[in-house]
Amino acid sequence: MKNAIIYLFIILGFSCKNRPEDGIVIEECVGASFYYLDNKTDQSFLIEFVAPILNYQIDSTTVINVKQRVLLGQDAIFGAIPRPTDTFSNFAIYTLVNGRKNYIYRQNPLQDVLWVKKKQNPKDPDYGCQRVDYTLTITNDMLQ
Repeated sequence: MKNAIIYLFIILGFSCKNRPEDGIVIEECVGASFYYLDNKTDQSFLIEFVAPILNYQIDSTTVINVKQRVLLGQDAIFGAIPRPTDTFSNFAIYTLVNGRKNYIYRQNPLQDVLWVKKKQNPKDPDYGCQRVDYTLTITNDMLQ
C-alpha cells in the first residue's frame, strides 16, 4: 500500500497539487532519489545491500559488468529528498570464487559523501518536490 501511494505521487510529477474536483488533496510533496552504481573498475562483480524501502530494486544476481552504470533502485519520501543513508543500511560488492563470495568493497556504515548527487535542476533546494540522482562510482583504487 505504501508503495502504491508513493507511485501515485511520483506519477503526479513530484509536485504539490490540490485537485478537489477529483476528491484528491495532496498535502505534502514527494522527493525522489534514484540510485546508480558506476563500475569504473577492470572487473565484473555483484552487489549486496539492505534497503527495505527501495523500489524497482536491482536483482542481487545481476552482474555489474566492466564500465557499466546500472540503476540500483529508487526511493521517495514525503517532503524531503532521500539520501543514501536514508535508504541503505549497508552496501557491499563481491565476486564469486568457486561459488563463495569474495567481498572486494563495503560501506558499513553507509557514507553519503561517497555518493555523487546530481539534481535535475541545480537551483532546486535540497528538500521538497525534487528528483535527485545519486551515483556511487567504484574504481580499482577502492577495491580490497
